[in-house]
Amino acid sequence: MFGNTGLSGCFRWDAAPRTNAGNERSLGGGIRYSMQGGSYAGLFSQFTFSGGVTVTDSQLAVEEAFNAWTVTDPATGLTTALSFTPDFATTAVGLGDNMNGGLNTNGAEIDLFAYNDGFFWNLGNTGQQGETRFQAAGGPVTLTSGTTGYNAGAIIGSDIILNRGATYDLSVFRLLLSHEIGHSLGFADVDITSGLNGTFIDDNYDGTSNATAAAATLNNSWALLVNPLNPAASVGLSSYTVLNGQPGTKSNGVNILMESQGLGGQFGDLTPLSNHDYGGRQFPYPSLNVAVVPEAGTLALLADGAGLLGAVIARRRRA
Repeated sequence: MFGNTGLSGCFRWDAAPRTNAGNERSLGGGIRYSMQGGSYAGLFSQFTFSGGVTVTDSQLAVEEAFNAWTVTDPATGLTTALSFTPDFATTAVGLGDNMNGGLNTNGAEIDLFAYNDGFFWNLGNTGQQGETRFQAAGGPVTLTSGTTGYNAGAIIGSDIILNRGATYDLSVFRLLLSHEIGHSLGFADVDITSGLNGTFIDDNYDGTSNATAAAATLNNSWALLVNPLNPAASVGLSSYTVLNGQPGTKSNGVNILMESQGLGGQFGDLTPLSNHDYGGRQFPYPSLNVAVVPEAGTLALLADGAGLLGAVIARRRRA
């Protein structure tokens, strides 16, 4: 997560009504997105795709990239209040090429662009890659679980920029955009920001070996350990520094969407979030609701790990 110290802080979109410079900036009504060209066809015209991709194909890929963050966590049944809606009536506002990626918080809440020049690439670069900027204002915020006055900064606008100089495979484009949307939600690159300007949150990370880093600790589900009414007080979670290598995020079998290089290797997967990504989603955007009745062992976690749920049963090169 960006903007956190240990389990405290973390930038996130506010669940309560919020405006910034006259612009609506909250989760209410879904996070609105616009794009360069003012339509899916306008954005499509900025890119070169391989394999006979149509405007309809690219539109579906964009929608699927946003939808990836809204699906029910298959390991826990936890739902999410996150949703996204196109807002082409609002003109996307950015800084254009030769502005080092930059950010303009006007426009829709998330604006999508294609630039030939960014902060992480220059003119002539042909890599399938992207970058994201967001700005956060002071808190407090309201959480998606209903907690008010939570001590965290509120995201007030984000620009996503993909390299216009690349030729894109559609599945890479979709996964890359899913990753960049994660940044717009406040998630850092787990493999390059751990211990720097972001913190890797986990329940049991063990970097002793590739085996302990992968199967034993980076692939297990921990979303139910998040205290939904006060994530900073979650019992069983801690912040870690995780090696960008082996053992660490490059251990075989570690496929986290928010890895900056390789994007978790889940190309073609329409639900690319891993257990770690779902846990990460639950931390800033906690849900009280599960889509299915958990098994007895999960109920114990609800009562013991989350505590405050009571009787509620009801996932840059990116490529």
